[in-house]
Amino acid sequence: MNTIDFLKANEHKSADGFLSQAAYVRDNWIWLKYSYAIAIKVRRRMQELHLTQKQLADSLGCTQQHVSILLKGKVNMTLETLAKLEQALDIDIIGSSLQGFIYPEAASSQVGYLNDSAGEEMTGRLKTSELVDGYKPRKKKGPRGAK
Repeated sequence: MNTIDFLKANEHKSADGFLSQAAYVRDNWIWLKYSYAIAIKVRRRMQELHLTQKQLADSLGCTQQHVSILLKGKVNMTLETLAKLEQALDIDIIGSSLQGFIYPEAASSQVGYLNDSAGEEMTGRLKTSELVDGYKPRKKKGPRGAK
């Protein structure tokens, strides 16, 4: 059997199998790269803790099959799933990304988050547009019916 015969004998039965998979990756690459990176981090942590997929599934409150799918790195995970993974494995996946800055007028140990005034009015000195590259404030609309 030559190479061409072998390839024809083993080709995907669906005419667009490869093309549809390639189109899926092309259309979703922006979050797939994060999903894959998270899957690697979770797998490493599971190895450190000698944790099985079933044990992780029990901690997350889901099935072992769901954990298996998550560990393939091809799932668009919800924030809830990421938070549960962080808690179950005691790792930081996105938590540290939320720490935006320390308020200048606050104590040096108090961490602040963008647009988080902790129940107090923010001073005019702090503006999100100065803290976040590319942020453009929305134009305020007048009262309804105003022309």
